[in-house]
Amino acid sequence: METFTLDIDNAPNVRFTGELVANAASSDNQAISSSYNGQTGRWTELSLYKTKGGKFICHQVGRTRRQDARDRFSGKVCETLEEVKEFFGHRWLSKELYAEASIDDVVEVE
Repeated sequence: METFTLDIDNAPNVRFTGELVANAASSDNQAISSSYNGQTGRWTELSLYKTKGGKFICHQVGRTRRQDARDRFSGKVCETLEEVKEFFGHRWLSKELYAEASIDDVVEVE
């Protein structure tokens, strides 16, 4: 286990001891890869951690290379995987994160 301190905009930063469960990132590359996010010089990084106490920490970073902008940081402490899915949503990058973390993101229909 490791101690992490995560930056959060407009809220206190989050410090905890735990482990990185999964991460996923889009690309700022100019439409060369399948991970291209549509904007040159910008990309998103998603990380999911689990604390030694069993909670989940969600962290999203909107990165930029642009001179006139700054990186954006958001995060949430979650008790359940349902809260994790509420934070990250269901877009393609979130689904990559869930796949790496072995989290089912499905609706079962009879």
